[in-house]
Amino acid sequence: MTALDDWTAGSPISAPIPTAAYPVVTLLTISAGLLAAGTFIIQGNKTPLIQQLQTAILASILLGFGAIFASNAAGVYL
Repeated sequence: MTALDDWTAGSPISAPIPTAAYPVVTLLTISAGLLAAGTFIIQGNKTPLIQQLQTAILASILLGFGAIFASNAAGVYL
């Protein structure tokens, strides 16, 4: 088999998560992201910098994925 045969016989790319689950995944990721962001705000200066960075990175990742899933749930595929 050649690479062209592999290319033409390939299956289409499909989403790992069913599209019907996008609103639920949006709700979960944005809720968890807001919880992590609230935890970051409450931490203040008493906690070490590394722990603050970990909380901020977690909140950023969750809110980023939540925004992507929200746009996909609305029909805007990025």
